[in-house]
Amino acid sequence: MSMNTIVCARCTQSNLSALRFCVGCGLPLGAAIADSGAGSDALGTYEAPEPADPDTFRLIRNMVVRSGFESSPSGHGWRMVVPLPLDRRQAVYIGHAGTDTEGRAILSIVSVCGPANDRDLRILLKLNARSVEGHFAIRVLRGEEYFVVIHNLAAVSAPEIDAAGLVRRIAEAADGLEDRISRGRDVY
Repeated sequence: MSMNTIVCARCTQSNLSALRFCVGCGLPLGAAIADSGAGSDALGTYEAPEPADPDTFRLIRNMVVRSGFESSPSGHGWRMVVPLPLDRRQAVYIGHAGTDTEGRAILSIVSVCGPANDRDLRILLKLNARSVEGHFAIRVLRGEEYFVVIHNLAAVSAPEIDAAGLVRRIAEAADGLEDRISRGRDVY
C-alpha cells in the first residue's frame, strides 16, 4: 500500500497527505509556497534619504555598475543576478536602508535564501559567529518569514568597496543556504 505525501513549501518536510499541518514547522499544508518573486521586497520599506545625505542613489548605481553583474531597477533599489557554479544563479538586491544612530545613510545588500524554518535557526546563529561579510537574518516578505543574507554599510564607504567581490560573496552565502534548505532547487 503506497502512502501519499505532500512536501511542506517552507521546511521541505514530507508529510502524510491526510495531515492539515506540517509536522516539521506547523505551516498549514498547501497554504504557502516558496515565492520566487519575494526577493523584490527584500530591501524592506523605503525610507527616503535626508537632504544632507550623500547622493545615495548615485552611490548605489555606481556600485551596481562596478559589480559588473546583470542588473535592473527593482523597487527602490537594484537587482543584480550573480552567476554561480553548477549553472546556479542568485539575485542580490542593493538599496537605501535608512540611517544609523549617528544619522549616516546606510546602504543594504540583501539576498533571499528561502522560507524560514525553526530547524535551521541554531545553524544560522553559529554561521553568523564566523561571518566576516554579511549575516543571516529573517525578513518578512509578502507575509511570510524568509532567511536572507544581509550586509549593511555606510553610504560614504561605498566608493572604496570591492563591489563585485562583496556582491559575489553575499550571493554565494545565500545560495549555499538556499541549496541546503530547498534540497538543490535554485529559486532565488
